Amino acid sequence: MFTFKDYLTESKKTYSFRVKVCGDLPKDATKRIKDALAKYDPIKVGSAKRTPIQENPLDFPGKKNMSVSIFDLDVNYPAISPAISAALSDCLGCSMDCIIVRTPAEEAETILNQAHMAVPGTGESLLTKDYENNDEGQKVVGQAHISNFLKELGKVSADLKKATKVAQGK
Repeated sequence: MFTFKDYLTESKKTYSFRVKVCGDLPKDATKRIKDALAKYDPIKVGSAKRTPIQENPLDFPGKKNMSVSIFDLDVNYPAISPAISAALSDCLGCSMDCIIVRTPAEEAETILNQAHMAVPGTGESLLTKDYENNDEGQKVVGQAHISNFLKELGKVSADLKKATKVAQGK
C-alpha cells in the first residue's frame, strides 16, 4: 500500500511552454534562459529552431523581414505565460512584443483560430436573421420523409423475413 508521501512524489507535474522569439538570439541564450528561469526550476530548454526570414512573420504582425526562433521549455514550478515572457524579455534584452510564450493548449487554440479565420465567409451575424422558408428541408425531416422511411423499413423487414426463411431451409 502506498503512503501519502509516495502519492505526492509520483504526482510530480511539469509545465510546458512553446517560446517564439522574433529576431536573432544571442549565442549564450540557453544559459541566460536557464539562469533567468531558475526560480521556476527549468527541466528542459530545447535548442532553438529558426525559421527562414519572412516578410511578415506569422505571430508577429508588426515585424517585417525577420526570422523567428522557436524552442520548447519545461519547468517544475507552476508558472503562467506572461511571467515566463517577462523573465525572457529581461534576460534576452528584447522587448515584450518580440516574445510569445504559450502553453500547448494556448498553441492549439491559436492554430484553431487561425484555421477558422482562413475559412471564407460573409462575416455577418446569423443570430439576427430569420429562418429561410426551405421546402427542400422537408424532404429530410418532414412528414413526407417519415412516410417514405416507413415504406423502406417495411421493404427491409420483408427482405429480412425472406432471408431468414432461406437460411432456415424452409
